Amino acid sequence: MFRRLLIDHWMSIFTLTAFITALSIYCTISIRALRMPKGQRDHLANLPLND
Repeated sequence: MFRRLLIDHWMSIFTLTAFITALSIYCTISIRALRMPKGQRDHLANLPLND
């Protein structure tokens, strides 16, 4: 039983790493989108999606 506790605690590192990676990607994309110049925002908003 003690071995299982050590393995379970060790495996939680993968979950934490995946969460931190996803959070950092989400924050980076959000910050870049918020800091985008107005001209580029307007250009991307007017792009046709169904061509």
